[in-house]
Amino acid sequence: MIKKYFVLLLTTSFLISLLSIQCKKEKIPLIEDENNEPVSLEFTQAEKDTIFLGDSSDFMRIMNYFIPEDSVILVKTSKEVLIKANDTIMKRLTDRMLTSVISANGVGIAAPQVGISRKVIWVQRYDKGTFSNRPFEVYLNPKITAYSDTVARRADGCLSVPQTASYPDVVDSSYRALWVDVEYYLPDGSFVQERVTHWYTAHIFQHEIDHLNGIMFFDRYVTRNKSKFIIIADNLDDYEQIRKERFGN
Repeated sequence: MIKKYFVLLLTTSFLISLLSIQCKKEKIPLIEDENNEPVSLEFTQAEKDTIFLGDSSDFMRIMNYFIPEDSVILVKTSKEVLIKANDTIMKRLTDRMLTSVISANGVGIAAPQVGISRKVIWVQRYDKGTFSNRPFEVYLNPKITAYSDTVARRADGCLSVPQTASYPDVVDSSYRALWVDVEYYLPDGSFVQERVTHWYTAHIFQHEIDHLNGIMFFDRYVTRNKSKFIIIADNLDDYEQIRKERFGN
């Protein structure tokens, strides 16, 4: 009798453990906002509606900084995204973002630029591929963890800041670090940390991650804090020479 009860107790404990694990898996991850209130990382219904408004091959409308409703989105800090396998919502969003940046002849795009305030970016990697085929790569929840203390003022522009006769003129350059350390997730859940030393690719990373933090290229921190940085001339040769001296490639 004691043996039977012991087996029953073990079986019951095992089932309770399984249920506990299952409940933990189904729990929706939460983060805290600026007011320390819990916030879900799941896509909202409004976000889903925007994302599924078109097929994967359909571009999304790019936010225009000069339209007040759009600028509110562009200057807002984005939320992170859930990293999970076979995420059909994320797949549709990233596919449509890629279609959008290619259609606009851009070299990078961030989710806020298509109306989705989430930490997702596409970057064209000028440090990979061939001269005529530089690949685009998508990154989830990307962060810059370190900047070079040497910067250069480089030509800059933005898909969300149209420069035609219909719109005001804005500064067309920004100060950018020569290299950056970045970390991010890939859609398959892989976590990557790397140092990007190619000047233009590093520039694109900085520009797109700025968007995730509500920063436009003409609002750069360096512009207001020049004394904290070493600023070199606006010359590609300067970049390449310093990069070779420091990194040997």
